[in-house]
This record gives sequence, structure tokens and C-alpha cells, in this order.
Amino acid sequence: MSRIENKVTELLKENICLKSDIKDINSQFDDERKNIFLDILQIVDTFERAELSIRDRQLNTDANTKKAIERLLTAKKKTLSVLEKHGITKIFFENNIANDDYCITIDVEPDNNHTNNYILSIEKEGYLIKQKLLREAEVIVVKN
Repeated sequence: MSRIENKVTELLKENICLKSDIKDINSQFDDERKNIFLDILQIVDTFERAELSIRDRQLNTDANTKKAIERLLTAKKKTLSVLEKHGITKIFFENNIANDDYCITIDVEPDNNHTNNYILSIEKEGYLIKQKLLREAEVIVVKN
């Protein structure tokens, strides 16, 4: 009987070790997946900077140029769609007020028209993955 008990004990210990290994592998997979999504977000950032630059330079005034820009930005839309399919969404700030859990304040400016922590500008979008923080937003806020 003790041989059977020893074997059962041994199998239970092995089972616990295997469960731990599976948990570690899943955690590693989640980390790698998160890093891939962060890399893809860098591509989205590049599209957003280009789009802003085009608008700032008013390069989108000609009809042919507008069409070319729209076709180019289709890649951005498709990329965001793929991210959304995997549970990744932009962070939206209620009443445009910074929430330190979801953003980093990179600069402050006085503005008597708004309360403290009002977001004047989002310099880098923040994202959630299935309601958990993937990347913090970088913001400029009011500080009076």
C-alpha cells in the first residue's frame, strides 16, 4: 500500500510542477504578445505623426493628394482594426481629465479656462488590452 501512496504522492507533485510550468509558459506568451502589440502601436504612432504633419503643412489641399493620403491611411485603419480584434482599444479620458493610472504627464501649462489636470494635448495615445493597461498615454495638462 505504501508503494501506491508514494506513487500517488509523486504524481501529485509532478502534476503541481506541470501546472506551474504551464502558468509560466502562458505568462511568457502573454509578455511576448504584449511586446508584439507595442511594436505594432509604434507603427500606428508613425502613421499618426505623418497624418498630423500632412495637416500642419496643408499638403492635403489637392484632390489627388487627398486621395493618395486616404489610401495610405487605410493601412492605419486596418492596423487599428486588427488590434481591436485582439481586444486593444484607445484610452479615453472622461471629461478630458488626466487619470494617473492611464497616463504620464510630460508637460504642464497654465490655462485659466480649464481646471487642473485638464488634458490640453495627447502627445502619444494610450491603449488598453482587454481593459488592462497596455501603454500609458503621454499628455500635456493644465496646472494653475
